[in-house]
Amino acid sequence: MSFEGTTTWQVIVEETAEYKENIDEKAYFDKIICLWKEYPNAISNRITTSVLIDEDTDAWKEVISVFNSKYKFDPSNCSEITISKFIPKVRPSNTQNFSENAYELAFYEEDFLVRFYPVVLDDKEHPHFASPYSIACRVPSENALTLQILKPSNAPDDHYKFLKNSAFKQVFTWMKGIDLSKTSRKTNSLIDKESYARTYRQIREDYGRVLVQGWTENSNPHKVIFEDCGIAAYIIELINRVLLPKPKKFVDIGCGNGVLVHLLNKIGLNGYGVDVRQRKIWNTTLKDVDLRESTVEPQFIVENQPHFDADVDLLIGNHSDELTPWIPVMAAKLNCNFFLIPCCPFDFFGKFSNTGSYLGPKRMTSQYESFFEWTVSVADRLGFDVKLDRLAIPSTKRLCIVGRVPERGLCPNLDTTIQKMTQGQKFVARPREIKNNNCMHLSVTDRERIAKKLFDYILKSSDEVRDGWRCGGEVPLAQLAGILSDEDKKLMKDQDGGLQTFLRNHHQIFHVFKAAARLRDFRQPVVKKQRPGWTQPKQAPKMKSPCWMSLNHPDGCPVGPEACRYEH
Repeated sequence: MSFEGTTTWQVIVEETAEYKENIDEKAYFDKIICLWKEYPNAISNRITTSVLIDEDTDAWKEVISVFNSKYKFDPSNCSEITISKFIPKVRPSNTQNFSENAYELAFYEEDFLVRFYPVVLDDKEHPHFASPYSIACRVPSENALTLQILKPSNAPDDHYKFLKNSAFKQVFTWMKGIDLSKTSRKTNSLIDKESYARTYRQIREDYGRVLVQGWTENSNPHKVIFEDCGIAAYIIELINRVLLPKPKKFVDIGCGNGVLVHLLNKIGLNGYGVDVRQRKIWNTTLKDVDLRESTVEPQFIVENQPHFDADVDLLIGNHSDELTPWIPVMAAKLNCNFFLIPCCPFDFFGKFSNTGSYLGPKRMTSQYESFFEWTVSVADRLGFDVKLDRLAIPSTKRLCIVGRVPERGLCPNLDTTIQKMTQGQKFVARPREIKNNNCMHLSVTDRERIAKKLFDYILKSSDEVRDGWRCGGEVPLAQLAGILSDEDKKLMKDQDGGLQTFLRNHHQIFHVFKAAARLRDFRQPVVKKQRPGWTQPKQAPKMKSPCWMSLNHPDGCPVGPEACRYEH
């Protein structure tokens, strides 16, 4: 295949996105190219991440040399050249021999046209795309963009099936949803991505897989354990880059199952975990890990009373709920550093209320974004050297805050600052036993009365008959709410629940889907999302509760007493 400047290219797939208003076409195209380069792992499950190579390094020069030899032209005069190195995923069962010296050289040939050329520095297979391709855009109007992917005309079509059928869908989805007003946070921006990939791989293979095999908790081990492997690897890389000093002792506040503490101990960090409630795994797999069942009382530390071990100099908060904003406060009083991954929005004394942006110009943000920014503002006011990042972990909440005590010290009048932020109120700790209010604590009489009212309404909403069984209609939840009395609604609200919670807890009777409800028909297949490593029971267990349909439906149970899970 020749690339001496005479190559012709052909479009293999294109689609047009239309927008409600006029757009900055060039900014949109540049954003797409940026996302494509930065998140190859969103395109291909063979890739962990990519790393931009600095110009004038040995790696840059070697890639240029191999490129010149392979493609027979010198790219040095091209515009906006970038070279990315790809870090492939490595799995024990993977028989593919993907190169760990795989690169991609890209450049702008025109304002709306970028060429991509793969380069490997060994004889192994490229883990991303092994053949050259291009991404381009046409501008059919001021509020539309046509995205295109092109290939060299003389390249075999079968080399581009994945690019055409799968990768294009992802990049087109990005293009339709671009919002230039939002700040794009890069993943693992504070650390060396290549070093992180190696560290994560080592932790996962040496310690993570053993935990997965012996997992006894009810959660999905592949998500829970590998997520903590990623957090442990990230903390180690922060220490390696001296963004955090190596702690004498850390404490993981709200440590949950204790896996993160176990992993950090294994890789050489001394510390312990504390949680209001111990887990079963503490006494089995993690019986040798220092995990303490105890209530954390921030007020003790604010009032200069001993609470953690005396030599603790790093506080870790990984989804620590109502303790999240208190972690920077406790770290400030202890004059120590902290690492925090905020999750559920809580302020100092209850649920967090979104009042807009806390950083920069006043603007409305999402509930979580506003909470995250407010938590950052707490650390800023206390005087920490604050750095923000986005972790490469399988979680929707993966923004982190790294707080380090600066050499000049924290803010003057620290106690006064804390007093102003907390308004002098005291933190109320979560009880060890949490009452599960989900509408199931209503009296049996009230539950049956409300269920019968909803059941009758849905049944009468349609005359549809399915194989001799009247199945009723599909009724919007808002419409169902309209038939409930104010007393019914108050009963549900007092149980921290609502209509949808009530319906879902009566799953023998109702099926809730997309803000609507219908009667449950166990003859209909139920499609559930499968999770990796998750095994479904071969046969649903028999229930002791009576069959509602047998007792209340005019046509009786749709599946009959032999096949029904419930008692007849």
